Amino acid sequence: MIRLSNLADYAVVLMSTIAARPDEIHTAATLNADTKVPLPTVSKILGKLAKAELLSSHRGIGGGFSMSMDKEKISVADIIEAVDGPVQLTNCLSEADAGCDYETVCTTRSKWNKINEAVYHALDSVSLSDMIHDPYDFFQLPDKKNETRVNDG
Repeated sequence: MIRLSNLADYAVVLMSTIAARPDEIHTAATLNADTKVPLPTVSKILGKLAKAELLSSHRGIGGGFSMSMDKEKISVADIIEAVDGPVQLTNCLSEADAGCDYETVCTTRSKWNKINEAVYHALDSVSLSDMIHDPYDFFQLPDKKNETRVNDG
C-alpha cells in the first residue's frame, strides 16, 4: 500500500486551514483547536513548513505563522516534500542510495522511476488552492436556477 506519512497528511490539513484564511496569523494552539492535530505535532510541522519557506514565522506578542506566498503557487508535492523529503516510492530511487545488491540484475528500476515521476507530477499538479476550494464539495447543493417554486402566493 502506498500512503502518505501522518506528518505529510497533517501538513496538508494545516496548510489548508491556514490557506482558508491567508491574511491571518495562525498560532499552533489555534491550529490545534481548529484541526485536532496534536499540539506537539502542529508545532513540529509548522517549523518544517517555515524552514521550507512555505510559511512565514512571526515572533513576539501576536506572533504565529502566515502564508509566505499565494496558495495557488504551493502544490501538495511542496507540502509533502517540506515534511517528508523527496517523493520516493522505492529506496532505489533515493539520491543517497549507495547501491543495491540486486542492481545488476534488476529489470524494474527504470520503470519505478517513471512511476515515481508520474506520482510526483500528479501531486505537483494539485495546488493548495485546489485543496480548499469548495471544502464541502461532497454535498450536492441545489441549483438555484433550476429550483421550482411550490407556493408563490
